[in-house]
Amino acid sequence: MIEFSDKIGFWSPLVFWFVFINVFACLAFTILVIFGGCFDLSFLFRALREEEVDEADDGRVQELRPTSAE
Repeated sequence: MIEFSDKIGFWSPLVFWFVFINVFACLAFTILVIFGGCFDLSFLFRALREEEVDEADDGRVQELRPTSAE
C-alpha cells in the first residue's frame, strides 16, 4: 500500500489544483451567467412595460403574396 501512495505523490497536488481551478472557474461563470440573466430579464420587463399595445391586433396572420415584377 505504501508503494501505491508513493506513486501518486506527484499527481496528488496536480489533480487537487486542477479540480480546484475548474470548480472556481465554473462557479465564477455560473455567477456571471446568473447576473447577466437577471439584467436581461429586467431589460425585458422594462421594454414590455413601455411597449404600446395595439388593441386592433387579434393575432391573425394574413397571407402575403409576392407582387409580380413586370
